Amino acid sequence: MMMAHDSSPGDGLLDDETISALRVALMDYAAAPADGERLRTALHAMAREAREKGILPEKVLVLLKDVWYSQPLVRSLKEPDDQVRLLQRIVTMCIKEYYGD
Repeated sequence: MMMAHDSSPGDGLLDDETISALRVALMDYAAAPADGERLRTALHAMAREAREKGILPEKVLVLLKDVWYSQPLVRSLKEPDDQVRLLQRIVTMCIKEYYGD
């Protein structure tokens, strides 16, 4: 019997709790980019778990982008440049957390 591919953000690579914390932190950051502490904490936990599970950094970034673009607030941003600018900052933070420990 064939199973359907789960294309939801996360694809089972990381724990559900990690993805949930990331979702909340991304929404907080999209609403108030000046305060990134919650996002840094979530990215740190995600990066640590990814390294422990041997998940390559490029997979982590794909996952991060999937979660980012699945957020209603992100999709509702009127200016595409705002989405890109915020995402660039988030990707930079993620890379620093992945390689920082």
